[in-house]
Amino acid sequence: MQKTILFSTLLGSLLLATAPAMATGFVNLRPAGSTVPGGISAYASCNLTGNFGSNPNGSTPPTFSPNGGGNNTCAVPKATPPLAGYGLTANTVRNIVMNNAYTLKQPIIVGTVTDRVWRNGTNCIYAAKIRMDNVDYDRRPVSPGVQYFEMNDFLRAGFKNRGPVAVAYHFTTTGGGTSDDVLYRAGLTFTSVVHKPGDKARPLTSVAPLSQNWVDFTTDVNFHDDDGSSVRDSSWLLVKSTCTTAAPTALSGALRLRQMGQEEQPLIEIKMDGYAPAGANIAR
Repeated sequence: MQKTILFSTLLGSLLLATAPAMATGFVNLRPAGSTVPGGISAYASCNLTGNFGSNPNGSTPPTFSPNGGGNNTCAVPKATPPLAGYGLTANTVRNIVMNNAYTLKQPIIVGTVTDRVWRNGTNCIYAAKIRMDNVDYDRRPVSPGVQYFEMNDFLRAGFKNRGPVAVAYHFTTTGGGTSDDVLYRAGLTFTSVVHKPGDKARPLTSVAPLSQNWVDFTTDVNFHDDDGSSVRDSSWLLVKSTCTTAAPTALSGALRLRQMGQEEQPLIEIKMDGYAPAGANIAR
């Protein structure tokens, strides 16, 4: 983990910050911000077991009363719907297509995103679940072997003036001993930060400036991870905000998937269409 930060942006960053993640369920990302040692952070901590994917033994999944009740900050016990009273209004499976110098400028599908919207009146929950495929994205002759795309950060746009904004995740077991990866942290920022051993869980705004339009989820999803903690599926990554009663439509570039070089891979971003509140944009 040598790289420190990717795609940081200073323009348009506002003094927003997240509330400390202290309880089960949706965690509000409050404009007042959260104070951490040394300053303010855009991030809330969720499930820090697994050391941001660096622990080969993986993470400890959340449990809920009466069947346990630990490691469940930011977690919700179900995703159909994530909260009572919400109805499903949109559901699309989108291919994750990489097309860059590593693919020799050819489109290669490296996974899928299931993109959903749940609504209750003028409140919506935007949900995404990512699955990475058994695909070699690096087709260059100078790169032998199989290079799997690793998603360390997932971002969703469209939340400016749509507060209050809150985040959560739902962990599922998909069968055959395969489970999701947990959500480590989430915040109001367009900047993704790789976590090195010994780093604090919540970067300061001097490193990850705040944005009221973007939510960043930090996880670690890879069909085959060099650090031994291979998990091909993310949890359901959830953002709750105000919305309108208009039918959901996709916004170009509203979803970003980022490989952050946790095991010295190249830094790669994949842009995708995704559901967002009506009238939203992808400004930073």
